[in-house]
Amino acid sequence: MSESKEHRNNIYRIRAEGVGLVYRSNHRKNGADSGDFRALRNVSLNVKEGEFLSLVGPSGCGKSTFLYILSGLRKLSEGAAWINETPITGPALDRGIIMQAYALFPWRTIRKNVEFGLEVKKLPKKERRATADRFIELVGLSEFADKYPYELSGGMKQRIAIARALAYDPDVLLMDEPFAAVDEQTRGLLHEELLRIWDKTNKTIIFVTHSIDESIFLADRVAVMSPCPGTIKAILDIDLPRPRTPEIKSDPKFGSYRNRVWQLLQNEGERTEEITSADGRKRLGAAPQEAVI
Repeated sequence: MSESKEHRNNIYRIRAEGVGLVYRSNHRKNGADSGDFRALRNVSLNVKEGEFLSLVGPSGCGKSTFLYILSGLRKLSEGAAWINETPITGPALDRGIIMQAYALFPWRTIRKNVEFGLEVKKLPKKERRATADRFIELVGLSEFADKYPYELSGGMKQRIAIARALAYDPDVLLMDEPFAAVDEQTRGLLHEELLRIWDKTNKTIIFVTHSIDESIFLADRVAVMSPCPGTIKAILDIDLPRPRTPEIKSDPKFGSYRNRVWQLLQNEGERTEEITSADGRKRLGAAPQEAVI
């Protein structure tokens, strides 16, 4: 991370304290709720301005649920969460969310898809077009601006989804397994593209993934969640140089981080802890070369 970017990381863009979520059942037995389901328990997390944080954990642990709470699309049951020190009470334009499904409007051209958030902000038509074209160029798809989503590959659609989220200039990007549906080669290209855009725009990113390698390759820190009800089990500082290239995965330090995350996911009895990069360098056991959980 550059010195200038480090300097900007002095304030928290995102804060969550004691966040919990219980899905209430409509069934009651002997006067009490039966069938209530607790998805999240006591989730606390701070993310600095310009930081890239990956969130990894077993299926059903509440990773996506937590992301939707931060987006304002889902109400929490306990605790509180803030973006830019403003309590989250619903969706807002200070955050963008990118999901597995590309969620592009099939009846709109690529340019019109990217302009959508700018229309919500009621920007003039000329300004909307200029802004959309700038971000379409940023993701390398200027020649497809007048195409429709069905004319694009999966990887290209995901790049347009990123462009659309960036175009209305949110402070925070919330990404829910955005590359899960693309092939491995395309995913690698999208990783490099995302990191290039992140470095250029200084957005604060929370990236949900099932892939241990993906979480380490992209992030400044990796937050590991426990099984349902999900909570933050550990946070690892990822002390690897940037810019990152695929070759870094053969670095012994990368392997040590992979093993550490793998051990945390296997050891369900381990207490929640804050782990420094020095701890992350310890080799604690063998994990699959491309660990996905």
